[in-house]
Amino acid sequence: ASGNDGLGLKTVVIDPGHGGKDPGAPGKTRATSEKHIVLAISKLFGDKIKAAYPDVEVVYTRSTDVFVELKERARIATKNNADLFISIHCNSNDNSKAFGASAHILGPKSNNPKNSSGYFAKSRSVAQRENSVMMLEDDYKTAYQDFDPDMPESVIGNSLLWSANYANSLMFAAEYDACIHKAPYRVSNYTGIHQDVFYLLWATNMPSALLELGFMSNPADYAVLSSADGQEKIAQSLFDAFCRYKTKFDASLNVQSAPIIQESDSDKEKEISTPSEVTSTYCGT
Repeated sequence: ASGNDGLGLKTVVIDPGHGGKDPGAPGKTRATSEKHIVLAISKLFGDKIKAAYPDVEVVYTRSTDVFVELKERARIATKNNADLFISIHCNSNDNSKAFGASAHILGPKSNNPKNSSGYFAKSRSVAQRENSVMMLEDDYKTAYQDFDPDMPESVIGNSLLWSANYANSLMFAAEYDACIHKAPYRVSNYTGIHQDVFYLLWATNMPSALLELGFMSNPADYAVLSSADGQEKIAQSLFDAFCRYKTKFDASLNVQSAPIIQESDSDKEKEISTPSEVTSTYCGT
């Protein structure tokens, strides 16, 4: 539930991954390392939400190039009573041919039906890399002593809460997967929705997803991620997914959810009655 009055999705926490002493995946220049790319896209994404939904509070875990501990990122989401937590990252792989975007939600590893095919191994390697950021923190052994991704009881301490959040986490991940593959990416064997044990998702108590926006290690993906045009397209895809998710989320609570768009020839704002009118050409309905 949100801290704001009324029902519906009222608060979204956007978490640009890495930052400060943690650059994330490297780019061809310092200015195009993962930490800078995800921050730029996160801000574009957040601005779109603010413009379309003035009643939705957008909170960033970081808005500058600073290092924020994993537990602090989760605390920010909880403190602000977020209705949705979105952690934004870029992927990387030793194989430069690996490409595409993916969505990751919290789920028990033993329940993945594709474990034997190697599908889950790819997802787990992403989780291991993102979780390893905690080792940059001074007191990580103490701070994260209760977190053990190999212990099912550690992953799902409250099965009822996890089940409720799982359905909505999956719904948002599905919207993102649909929108990001309209543009700018093609589907690959790395894309889709994966489940594994990410600390950030484990430590939050609301619907949440960790999104990989593409591979820094793939030349084609990197060209999109590092360009202004590519970042705008990705931000638009994120926004389209958010619109579609919010419409469904609010509908489940019998709340009307109509974004506000600006007319191209004036500053006048108008309400639109159906979500299909606000979704972009990148996603559609």
